[in-house]
Amino acid sequence: MSDAPQVTNGLLEMFRYKTWATLRLIEHCQSLEDKHLDATTPGTYGTIRETLRHIVDAEEGYFSILTRERFPSKAAAEAFVRPPDRLPDGPVPLDELAERIRRMGPHWEAMAQDADLPGRDVTTTDGWHLPGAVVMAQTIHHAGDHRSHIMSILGALGLELPGPNDLDAWGYAESEGLMQELPPTQGD
Repeated sequence: MSDAPQVTNGLLEMFRYKTWATLRLIEHCQSLEDKHLDATTPGTYGTIRETLRHIVDAEEGYFSILTRERFPSKAAAEAFVRPPDRLPDGPVPLDELAERIRRMGPHWEAMAQDADLPGRDVTTTDGWHLPGAVVMAQTIHHAGDHRSHIMSILGALGLELPGPNDLDAWGYAESEGLMQELPPTQGD
């Protein structure tokens, strides 16, 4: 019998992984010089700094879609005013981005355990309605896609990557005690 914690909700684990990987990448990037944070490479979103900001801003936006009241019309959606605590335009200190991801983590975990949320009809500010499950999937995909962009920039610059397993789910599982090596084979 394994001593690893029991996992019973795959979506919950995916949100935990997303938060872990994004935090790990932000923390890694905090040691970079400004010239590296402001670097980019073709095929990526933008600079490392811009991409990290975009990941956090989008995650807060996805959370808003899932938690606010539905818009009754396209005009109401277009009239939506983002909350005053949204990220400011321009560069944001990486420690603030990390803190926002840390704060969001427990909220995503709660959402992953809300059995009604995936089927709930939600609306976007550009006038669409869709099931909450699509927004939940987009949240996970979006963060991973842009983390890969940052990893590509780091690699193109010849800089050290965050760790031996980079930011993959294997590294997450190992760091969280969900993955443990089998004992050595005993002789017959």
